[in-house]
Amino acid sequence: MREYEISLGMHKKAHDPELDPFLIFGKEKIVLFILLIILPIIFTSLTLVLIVFSDQDLILSLVVIISCIFLLIGVAATQRIYRRMRKFRVTGSVIQDLVRLLELFGLRVQSALFPIFFLLLIFSLFSSNADEGNELPITGILQILGLVMVFIGVLLILNSYLNHIDEYNQRVMALDDRTPDEKIRQELKNWGKKLGFKDVKIRLAALPPNYFGKLAIGTTVENSVYLAYSKIAHFQAEGDSSLIYCVRELCWLSLESRFTYYLYYIIHNTLYTLYLALFGLVVFSTTSENSIIHKSLLILCILAVIILMIADSFIKAYISSYALLLELESDVKVVEVLSSEERPSEEIKRTLRLIEKIDPLSTGYPGFKYRRNALMQDTERKTYWDEL
Repeated sequence: MREYEISLGMHKKAHDPELDPFLIFGKEKIVLFILLIILPIIFTSLTLVLIVFSDQDLILSLVVIISCIFLLIGVAATQRIYRRMRKFRVTGSVIQDLVRLLELFGLRVQSALFPIFFLLLIFSLFSSNADEGNELPITGILQILGLVMVFIGVLLILNSYLNHIDEYNQRVMALDDRTPDEKIRQELKNWGKKLGFKDVKIRLAALPPNYFGKLAIGTTVENSVYLAYSKIAHFQAEGDSSLIYCVRELCWLSLESRFTYYLYYIIHNTLYTLYLALFGLVVFSTTSENSIIHKSLLILCILAVIILMIADSFIKAYISSYALLLELESDVKVVEVLSSEERPSEEIKRTLRLIEKIDPLSTGYPGFKYRRNALMQDTERKTYWDEL
């Protein structure tokens, strides 16, 4: 049985060309790899070369200045996105992020103390019991760790890139040969044109449960929308619920800005690899007989590492909050777009948040709970303890 499982795991599902609009592959995958991986590596490598072989004082001063600029950008972007999320009953602040960062940093330092002491003890025992020519110098190990720090950063952003590609390509499992009835198709084409798209093409599909409880997945190709709508939702939804779920995805596509998202992701990967590389350079320089960084500039280099680390944390906070804010604002826009006398706004909100019968698995994810809480009226809140 074990051999059968291994053999089965070696096979991959054949590529379905019908799913191409919903996949990142080919030229687009290469371009994304260059932007998210190659560019940060080039910038980090160029910075290290300039620090080692050029005017260190000038280069490190420029790194600190650039780090401060990105820190301000990160704080401003995070503060702006938090301000927009407050109206959806989602709290957060830059100060809280900074405090949480410091707490996390302290926790990691405390967690690392014991293994560090344990390793030092082992190195001491080996050194005391070994011959003089076979000693295991701790400084040599630290130098190696400093050198591999750059490669660790590259591996981590590469892993993040591969996870992003895999997650994006798994949004639609399979397409069905059937389509919704002609009435819904024509209505969606009309709504697509109202929202600025050239055309809307829809197919029923098998969608896995997703973080935000979306029942339709859309993508744009040359300003035409390709929409994959859950066939389970199609057969179980009542009234014009299917139209609401699909128009909501059109609103999501009209609000989405992949350029902004990937721009911040490039900044994040660059800052991440840069502060890991500088940290490795500091470790290697302090443990080497021939210091690469002048001792008078070590404090400046460490300051650059700290500022880069904090700036990257805020940029990462913005990236993490971007998807949630986009989903919440899509709910608002679809309510504004579809509201009419025949279709009251409260009825649309109710349809958006009550999908347990259609896709009960999605309702357990935190992302959908944020959406449902934002769509909830105060009069429909749960019973208070005092009323029991």
